Amino acid sequence: MTASAMVAEFDDVAGWTADAVERLGERYAIPAACRAAARLFGLPVVAANGARIPLRAGSVDAAWCLGVLDTVRDKAAVLREIHRVLPPGAPLGLLVIVARAPRVPGPEGNLFPTRRALAGLLDAAGFEVVEQTDRPGDAPLSWKRRVERVAAAVAGRHRADRAHALAARQSETFTRLFASGQISVRLVHATRRPAGRPSERSAHGGPMSTPTGDEFEIEFEAEVEAELELAKASDPARVAAQPVSEWLFDPAEAEAEEVELRNLLGAAEELESGFRSWGHGPGEGA
Repeated sequence: MTASAMVAEFDDVAGWTADAVERLGERYAIPAACRAAARLFGLPVVAANGARIPLRAGSVDAAWCLGVLDTVRDKAAVLREIHRVLPPGAPLGLLVIVARAPRVPGPEGNLFPTRRALAGLLDAAGFEVVEQTDRPGDAPLSWKRRVERVAAAVAGRHRADRAHALAARQSETFTRLFASGQISVRLVHATRRPAGRPSERSAHGGPMSTPTGDEFEIEFEAEVEAELELAKASDPARVAAQPVSEWLFDPAEAEAEEVELRNLLGAAEELESGFRSWGHGPGEGA
């Protein structure tokens, strides 16, 4: 799949979605708005590079960034620009798809940050997280039905188009990654930190401080154990018993990942054992 998949998803299908909403009626506009908001609501729109927003500093009361960071390489640049156009204390709403581990292969044009990477990006850009969740509430059933109606209308007219097939394959990849637990939706409410105020991480010995051996080993082991739990929950044996057409992930790859995680966990335990044998007690750095 080439970069045309992104064009298909955010250009062709967006236009078809707006067409379908105009035929079905305005009750379908909000559920479908993520694809065609500019055309559906007639609001002022500026199309620009996210790293060079053509607005004055501090001129925006609030910002939403919905599903954008996953599609850009320089995420820090986009967050710095959002920070620039917001006044101190202004809110930022983020919807980001995060990966449970680095380098999760995503659909064409998507680069998922981990939770930790996202937190670091926000802090470095000058934002303070107010609240966040990986389990945003489900959309109302009425919205889901309207989305399905719009999707059916688009498919009915454009199923034979190559762009529709490309966008559908993008969607299938997302579905597989969500089902296997490799990615999840992260909803974040943050605010622009006032100038001169230190970040929460720096103030509490975050990335600016050097972790002790114990802190490193505990954090490393906890991360590996969490990854291992997710890998075991994927249940490769059950999936392998199903027809290949129904697989949401490759059982062989899942089993290999579990073996690798168990090896990492063993290494973490060896690290802990070796560290303590050198005479360092809890909280004592090297």
